[in-house]
Amino acid sequence: MSREVVIYYHDSVEVDPSTSWTGLDSTLKSADRVNITSVTDPRVTELFDYARPDAVITVNGKPVVSIEQTQMNPSGHNIPQRFSFQVRAAELGVPSILYYPEYSRRTFSDPNVRYLQVRVPLAQRRLSSIYGVPALSLFWPTDDKTLLPDMRRDAHQEMADVVAAIVANDGQSTSLLTLEEIKRSLENMELVISKYARGYDRNPSVRDVFPDGFNSARTRDGTSVDPPIAARLTRTSELLASIPVGQQGPNWQATEKFLSKRDYSLVFTGTSNQGKTDSEHPWPGYLSLLDVLYLRTDAGISARDREHNLVYVLPVAQSVFIARMNQSSPPTATYIADCFADLIRLERGAVPGRTIRDGSQAIPCMKW
Repeated sequence: MSREVVIYYHDSVEVDPSTSWTGLDSTLKSADRVNITSVTDPRVTELFDYARPDAVITVNGKPVVSIEQTQMNPSGHNIPQRFSFQVRAAELGVPSILYYPEYSRRTFSDPNVRYLQVRVPLAQRRLSSIYGVPALSLFWPTDDKTLLPDMRRDAHQEMADVVAAIVANDGQSTSLLTLEEIKRSLENMELVISKYARGYDRNPSVRDVFPDGFNSARTRDGTSVDPPIAARLTRTSELLASIPVGQQGPNWQATEKFLSKRDYSLVFTGTSNQGKTDSEHPWPGYLSLLDVLYLRTDAGISARDREHNLVYVLPVAQSVFIARMNQSSPPTATYIADCFADLIRLERGAVPGRTIRDGSQAIPCMKW
């Protein structure tokens, strides 16, 4: 049976066989290339429901891997902001790869090396475990001399090998975790996690409740990496008591009943964009990472399957947020926040997310 391999891309340079990893494997090199903005096949477009990846590769029309790649230095929120595309891929049974430097300088003028955000591979490890589908960090090589991302095509052989192995397997998720290339990638992620995990501050609100931290975020040696300080673990009863009657959203009795089933809530505070209409870019993606790494049950294939509530605090007017969510195609940042937060605390209001409004998790979600 013939195999038709298609690479859907956002930027043609990123999949150009003369300069990129796609030129290091014969199948990828000869694959058809199609601009991702022109795709209409729902098997591909449903991978875009949270955030559109940089590339999707299909075999005979079936998506076999979803890819995001960046040369950006890996520190801070640069990489976590991209996590939601991997959650969506896992939900659909599609492997995913986030390709970025483990470490690099920011620019030639800045000599300081930045290192990866270790919560990313930790969350990918948990995502892979929950769904049984690989969600990987592969590390863009760093030039030893410049300490900047290595732009030589031949430096990217590992990326080519892993993608080629997935394509050759036609994305059969039941066996992908046993592929040697995938096993090596997961082992490398573990080594990187162990290398960087000890540099993170403890979150006092978490340690007051769980002195040893979250079990779901442990390294091999038992170190638990806490959520960032912008996330605060609090008793749900105290959270609910802090919301004035005049700010309680629609169907508040049902919302309160849902939230009260869990003793604790992780409250994550984001910042708004300049126009105060939506989140700044990093925070919605980070919200999806917090969900998977700290809150999901071990079998939590739905955002409703949590040990603790996820609450998002955003300084945007309630009326603005609701209006944007009720658009036929909600803006990406608004939509991700609504999909993952049990409760969204806005200026002069608190509204339930779709985990409460729509238990079916159907897309599009129920409007207010």
